[in-house]
Amino acid sequence: MERFSVKIIIFLVLCVCLSAFAQEVTPTSRVLQSIEFMDDLEFENLVIAVDRQLASYEVQNLSGTIKFGSTTYPKSILKSSLELLKEITARTKACYEIEARETCHTKLNQEMNEKFLIYRPNPKKSELGARERQNTTHFTSYYSPDLTGSRVQTERFRHAIYKKPTDPAHQNHTRVEIDYKGALTGMGLELFYVEDSFYDLYLLHVQGGGRIKIFNDDGSYSYSYLSYDGKNDRPFQMIYKYMVQQGYLNGDAGVPAQRKFLAEHPEKEEEIFATNPSYVYFKETSEEPVGLDNIPLTENRSLALDAKIYKTTGLINFVKAVKPTSVDENGRVIKAPFSRFFISQDTGGAIKGNARCDLYSGYGALAELAAYNTNDMGEQYFLIKKSRR
Repeated sequence: MERFSVKIIIFLVLCVCLSAFAQEVTPTSRVLQSIEFMDDLEFENLVIAVDRQLASYEVQNLSGTIKFGSTTYPKSILKSSLELLKEITARTKACYEIEARETCHTKLNQEMNEKFLIYRPNPKKSELGARERQNTTHFTSYYSPDLTGSRVQTERFRHAIYKKPTDPAHQNHTRVEIDYKGALTGMGLELFYVEDSFYDLYLLHVQGGGRIKIFNDDGSYSYSYLSYDGKNDRPFQMIYKYMVQQGYLNGDAGVPAQRKFLAEHPEKEEEIFATNPSYVYFKETSEEPVGLDNIPLTENRSLALDAKIYKTTGLINFVKAVKPTSVDENGRVIKAPFSRFFISQDTGGAIKGNARCDLYSGYGALAELAAYNTNDMGEQYFLIKKSRR
């Protein structure tokens, strides 16, 4: 019995020791040359995203270490890196008020390269960035759809948005069972009723959050936000795949084509949505949809990474890629180069890999255009404040 107790003590001591030496390791390598820093939005909303992250750090445990390249840092470096970025942002915006843009950009570049260490992700062999032998990152985009609704069901506002059932027996119903068979009707789980179609609700589920314009009985309205609050255990399948297989879509399988077919063939709705039994539940928030660690997302400043690889939020990202800007008279999407600072504050089921990134574009038509037309390779850098030695 005594020997058994000694073994337990030794085991516990080993566990404590292993915990002490545990660290988060990022699949990154150091960039030794200087890069050009330019923010195409001239820092709009960046401080908002930084402050939201710093507020989250106040309640997070930033103990432990994180490794970039061959260097191990205390996780507290992430907080001081954000604080430094905030200071440089303020100086650059102040510079814009009194000096030429070119002068301010020169000062920004000099300060960023002098005060930050720069790392880039190492894509796995199976990732697009590695296959292209460019060490680039695969970028997509997501947004928050706008819906119109009411807190009470009417002839205009018919389709429900549900919060997550507390009873496990009701959490795993399929999309068809919920939307077409009324599996959750009358259980007090309805957050809102919307005038938007089941296809619009499907897009809301794809994006994982949105904004809703709430109409009251007197005609007044207000805005609220919908944030992801879990899902059933059913598999997710983009419906366009089935629609193409069945010949419902020929050539163009984008969102406008899907929407047009469903509007013209309402008798096919249930059949099509049955191929995607996944169902997302939401919670109402007073701020933008939240990402990881309950951090409100900031349009054009938050991004999503693979949370199994990058476990801690708040990493400063600098992105150089292309973005959709408009659609020409032939329906072709026009894209232009851009560069911008982002903060990692979210993840997503389709975001898997070392060099895989989803950019949050916010609200409105341009955000929707970006969400459904961004699928490009570009440059991604992580920035860590240089420590004094």
